[in-house]
Amino acid sequence: MGAAAPIAVSRYQEVLRADPSHEAALAHGVTAFAATDADVTEAWEDLEEAEQDGRDDREGTIEESLQRYSDFGLGRELAESIYDMATANQIEPEIAFGLVRAESSFKNSSTSEVGAVGLTQLMPKTAGGVEPYVTRSQLRDPETNLRIGFSYLRQLIDKYDDTDLALTAYNRGPGTVDRELQNGGNPDNGYAGFVRGEEGHGHTLYTD
Repeated sequence: MGAAAPIAVSRYQEVLRADPSHEAALAHGVTAFAATDADVTEAWEDLEEAEQDGRDDREGTIEESLQRYSDFGLGRELAESIYDMATANQIEPEIAFGLVRAESSFKNSSTSEVGAVGLTQLMPKTAGGVEPYVTRSQLRDPETNLRIGFSYLRQLIDKYDDTDLALTAYNRGPGTVDRELQNGGNPDNGYAGFVRGEEGHGHTLYTD
């Protein structure tokens, strides 16, 4: 192994520890103890290409969302936060943008009649189940609201193993959805279609 290889392998290991998305490179056959200079170089180039693809996907989705939701006044800073929080919780960005549009029309100041707060319209009790002791005022912070809202949706997706059912539970509550399912009913109320931007869903956008 050439003199540069140990340094390259060490750097490669650091990247793997810092970013689990690079685990795919391990399938390329590169290990910390059996790598030639060519192996390390090829693996590093693959990593850089994957990172660039990720940056391109992020920028493309954000730009598309800014155009799609321009009538709602969606700004770049919020769009970037939505994208990053969604991907951090392994939620499809399109679903995340659709949920924030459906819940608040991208208005952080929104408050429902029953007291749900902010971009993802969280009830303080629901938010507290995700992050104990979070306050109503903290839910007014966009980053906090998105983080907890998307974490809650992720929990529901894991629970039901079905994104549309999870969205329905996000809207109706998991208790209601569970009862419907246990009784052999269909809990769908059109909310998942609302989030996905379908027609005829029967829901109303937040407009205040």
